[in-house]
Amino acid sequence: MEIQLPDLALKRIFSFLDLFGLLQASQVNKHWNRIAESDFLWRSLSLERWDCSNFTDQHLGTHTWKQFFLHQRRKELQLALAQPHNFIYKVTKNIAYEMELAYLSGNSLTMKEQEKSIICSVSPKQELCAWDVQEVGDVAGDIYTFTLPGLRDVSKVTAFQYGIALLHCSPDKKWVFACGTYSRTLPQVFLTESLVRPSEGSAPLSTSLPHKLCVSACWTPEVKNRITLMSQSNTGKKTEFITFDLTTKRTGGQTVIQAHEIASFQLAAHLESPIWMGANDGYTIVFTNGPYLLLFSITGFLLQRFEDHQAAINNFWVDPRYVLTTSKNSVHVYMWEEGGRHPYLRSCCHLENIWHDPTTHGCISSVMCDNASIVLKVTVSESSTLVMYSLNM
Repeated sequence: MEIQLPDLALKRIFSFLDLFGLLQASQVNKHWNRIAESDFLWRSLSLERWDCSNFTDQHLGTHTWKQFFLHQRRKELQLALAQPHNFIYKVTKNIAYEMELAYLSGNSLTMKEQEKSIICSVSPKQELCAWDVQEVGDVAGDIYTFTLPGLRDVSKVTAFQYGIALLHCSPDKKWVFACGTYSRTLPQVFLTESLVRPSEGSAPLSTSLPHKLCVSACWTPEVKNRITLMSQSNTGKKTEFITFDLTTKRTGGQTVIQAHEIASFQLAAHLESPIWMGANDGYTIVFTNGPYLLLFSITGFLLQRFEDHQAAINNFWVDPRYVLTTSKNSVHVYMWEEGGRHPYLRSCCHLENIWHDPTTHGCISSVMCDNASIVLKVTVSESSTLVMYSLNM
């Protein structure tokens, strides 16, 4: 005789499944399908993947949480499935902005079709300038200018006697990593709450990470309290990666930060010292090495090696969904696999230098993307050109 578990017990079991497991469970029988379709399970999956805690049933309208989840996943997969002919590109020249670019919009969690991708930068006049990637025209393009609002100081903390070289906030905004310009100084991690609401007469809550010569660091989006440091010797011949987990603990009526080193490895001597690094699931590290993109475990095992460029990679972008690499005048797109499955990183699309002006000798100084666009900043002498690819699928 078939035994049927109560709805509550079955829902609890299904809550441990990922996307693929939940879809498979829904096909077993009508009872399982009804439980697997519940908004509770699909909302939980959505909260694990995106910061949608403020997304309510009112935003959903007549849609279910399953429809919301699958709609967002389809938007994410657009870029991974695209081929060169699916892109249209436009160029705006002579942008004399030295600041980095950033997206103002483009990845919002809505049930609408892909919204417009708006990028911005800061001009020498301290104005925030924005470009519509889909509609920008040639030369100047459609440029919208906003005056930067006044910023109010919340706190001031002297973290180091010298300048700060690296400053990174964790994905959940709970931690702030800081590293000084003086290489012999230990990097520190601060509890964000103690910076935002400092206690009068006491130093903000922090701890030092016991590794000097830090040149780069990255938090992992999937394990939000995990950070990996990259340290290099003064000669640049020795590179080491060290991964820490950060926790807080109440001791003697006080809160203390504890840093636990969970893994480390030294890069083989025959490999060049990387300039860029990134992480995603908390167990892998991706970085460039000449023309290659390498994926290592945090314990030092080479998991994947990509050879999609003929020349050295000169720029790099990593976010929770994509990895972009550039070389001379081309871009390659990779996508992280769902749930850290093998292959962990998938090679997707290569965009050649169809926009390149052979009379100039520019180099790609910045690259970034959202679900529906890729933006390059190409520096030529003292000016820059923005090359904006948008999906036309």
